Amino acid sequence: MKLVKMSLAAIVAAGAISSVASATPLEEAIKNVDVSGFARVRYQNTTTNNNGGQDSSNGQYRFTSDINFKAALDDNFYGILGFRYDSQDVSGDADGQTKVGANDNGIEGYGQTFNVRQFLLGYKAGNTTIQAGRQVLGTFFTDDMVGTGIKVLNSDITGLTLAAVAFDDLQNDKDIGFKTATTYNHNLYGVAAIGSYDPVAFQLWYANLQDVAALYAVDVAVNFDVTSDINLGFQGQYAGSSMNDRYTTTLDDAQFWALQAKFKGFGFDARAGYVDFSVDDSKKAGLISYEDQGKFIEAGEDLYDTYKEFYGDNNYFFLVAGYSFDKFRVGVDYVNGKITKQVNKQHDAYEVVARLDYAYSKKLKFQTWYGHYEIDDVDTVKGWETDRFRFDARYNF
Repeated sequence: MKLVKMSLAAIVAAGAISSVASATPLEEAIKNVDVSGFARVRYQNTTTNNNGGQDSSNGQYRFTSDINFKAALDDNFYGILGFRYDSQDVSGDADGQTKVGANDNGIEGYGQTFNVRQFLLGYKAGNTTIQAGRQVLGTFFTDDMVGTGIKVLNSDITGLTLAAVAFDDLQNDKDIGFKTATTYNHNLYGVAAIGSYDPVAFQLWYANLQDVAALYAVDVAVNFDVTSDINLGFQGQYAGSSMNDRYTTTLDDAQFWALQAKFKGFGFDARAGYVDFSVDDSKKAGLISYEDQGKFIEAGEDLYDTYKEFYGDNNYFFLVAGYSFDKFRVGVDYVNGKITKQVNKQHDAYEVVARLDYAYSKKLKFQTWYGHYEIDDVDTVKGWETDRFRFDARYNF
């Protein structure tokens, strides 16, 4: 047998030719890929007057994009690869610079502006779906938080979805309550039953943030058409948290309940309701939602953005109303109640938010709102006043 000697360059060329020959054509590779997500440009300015005279004002530009690619693999398998870009620049007289590739660590706690947000393998057989890897948690107690773990969904029973999640690595999200307790270092386990039997829909959730807290929630909603033009709805929620003994020196169990009624018809939409959340021990803090506001009923923008970390007794009633015409919607939120900002210090407070939305198309939308809230200090006759303006331009893929 005669041996043939090949140069290094020839070996590399042969390997490249072999790779190209076995590669999947681009057209075939992308035909089974679904793309979803959004791109958003935001401007926001906040002006605050704290304790009767200390004014501050700051503005930011924020550029955010989530793009997820879902590809069908062999048999029942699929994969999801998601990228996120999130950057923020200062505005106005603030001391800063446009952060293009320099001094920009991102917004959501990933440590960089551009990152791989989701990376998971999924398997679907019949009515059962299993997803393993880095993914959005999707629980009642979180908003858009990401973790690494497994999620199982089953819908064998008509109208009912059973879910189970187990995550052993959680994102150090900026919207986590009690970040100083490094709660993101603990595992999260949860189960849920989500049902829809027209006109009733419900959710039952239980989650355990290992060595920190057990969270549970019940959500029941009824929606029905009175006529072809009028829709009415009613919704109630109850939730609670039970803190682990290792944290009871500073935290305690908490409860939450809320009711709201909805109306939609002839271009008008409205919802009105009442929310109450409190900590058992008025000298300690508590939580109901783990990250951001979760899926709990809320109104306004800033005043009661506290379900993830709050003190004492809090309650408010709200009215949200709007009118839609052509591609526009104008609306207003009004919130009024009592809020505990410090231990044993409850304050009267209110918030008003004016909104204007424009839907240029189904995918491209412009939204803007202006909000003002005040918190009265019953002890010192001083308070907090905050004004916030926000404008969003968002395109959904």
